[in-house]
Amino acid sequence: MSAAPRVMPKEQAERFCRLLVNDGKGSIYPLSLYAEHLTTMLCGETRYGDYTAEQVFSGLVFFYDDWSGEPLLYGNAQGQMLVEELHSGRTLRVFPHLSANGQTAWYAPTDSIPETVGTEHRKYMHEVFARLNGEVQAGNWKYADQCIDRMIQYQCQYGGNGRKVSLTSPYLIVLIALFLALPLVISVRHKHHKRCTN
Repeated sequence: MSAAPRVMPKEQAERFCRLLVNDGKGSIYPLSLYAEHLTTMLCGETRYGDYTAEQVFSGLVFFYDDWSGEPLLYGNAQGQMLVEELHSGRTLRVFPHLSANGQTAWYAPTDSIPETVGTEHRKYMHEVFARLNGEVQAGNWKYADQCIDRMIQYQCQYGGNGRKVSLTSPYLIVLIALFLALPLVISVRHKHHKRCTN
């Protein structure tokens, strides 16, 4: 009998999935909704055995080799495509930055990030996932939490209009509401088994 695939502890998986992601089509939502959508597509529900959707999602991100032989990855062509895109890092557009045209662009760590973003920002975007992965692989959850919290702070700082965001900014209000309401949203969605849509 093969060993169970590794996952992040539930608390850390939920923390990781508080990060916002841009779907490449203009929509921005917490990774938790992405996790639910992907897990439901693969499993038909928002869990896989004893694992939550956030644990499945973060497991595919950080422990892909462990999960590559799991039955849930086979038999659903669209789900397999999403998993492959996730594994490549292309869909993890979690780094916001103000672009030259005044719009906030979102980048994945594997993107070719333009020089106009700035050296320090490009370095952070390209390296922070490697640092987080190192802490996850070592089981250093305290430092993994700190790394995730800094990523959330980065999103709050640079996910608005690129300047200091007013406390009355509609974007910031929505962002704060998402973070505060996330546990309730997840609970309601789990209760009713609703599928995520972009």
